[in-house]
Amino acid sequence: MNDDDVAAYRAAAEGMPVSPQQGRRLARLGLAHRVGDELRVADPQLAAHALFAAHRATLERALRQVDQLPTLTALSDHYAPTRLYGGPASELLRSRDGMNAEIGKMLAEATDELLTVQPGRPEDRDPAVYRDGIERARRLLDRGVPVRTLYAAAALEHAPTREYCDALLEGGAEVRVAQDLPPRMVLCGRHLFVDNVVGPGDPDSGWCVTDIAGVTFARTVYELHWARATPWQTALAAVSQAVTTTQQRAILRGLAEGRTQAVVAANLDVSERELRRELTSLRTALGLASTYALLFWWATSADRGIP
Repeated sequence: MNDDDVAAYRAAAEGMPVSPQQGRRLARLGLAHRVGDELRVADPQLAAHALFAAHRATLERALRQVDQLPTLTALSDHYAPTRLYGGPASELLRSRDGMNAEIGKMLAEATDELLTVQPGRPEDRDPAVYRDGIERARRLLDRGVPVRTLYAAAALEHAPTREYCDALLEGGAEVRVAQDLPPRMVLCGRHLFVDNVVGPGDPDSGWCVTDIAGVTFARTVYELHWARATPWQTALAAVSQAVTTTQQRAILRGLAEGRTQAVVAANLDVSERELRRELTSLRTALGLASTYALLFWWATSADRGIP
């Protein structure tokens, strides 16, 4: 029906004349019929029931087909591996809230293992953020979903992160520490969340990747780093006995590999002045006269094995 049909029905119902063309339209719609030369309107409720009855079989057939969608979707597991995708290849999430909302939805339905990488220096956050993270992980663990997290060594010296990891471990999660880690990521099932590495934009934006080849590759990279990483409690015990700090160890590793102080400072995102200050502090603590003597000490130090 259109607006002209509605207007024609109202006119006919009030006994006003309508054009022959509109009369035929109303008759085809089941809203009127002719008795001789007179156009009589029909009950619209009866017309509606007649219309529904005419299309009911089509609607029921469509609903049966919609019910088959989950079965059809499940067949994707058997599709040609060279073409297999778990959904759109990737989706740009343009803000931190967008990332968190999408990760939250994925975790609410998660049944597979949750794997995360936190490669950067820990930042001081609102304690509520840590509490929310702990509760989210505990809900997963209570549902039988394993949780594993990889942290950079700097996390060992950050009190809020230590408390957070202790709570995760109490709940049954696994946490390890490594010197070199891949970029930040969240992996669960067929979903991979990474920071926006494509171009400029909101620094908190990121990508949800569902391409199976990409997700599987990321999982393989994760497992390689996990195998080389140190369990959290082992690393924590070693740090408590260490002479050096995490940053000092990173500086010494870079220098021992033959890099200049300028390159090491740039790699660690610190100033050369701060790097020299760290070296001077450590030399003073050890009673060493030069950086060369410090590197010689480092070559045989037990601290080399600490993340």
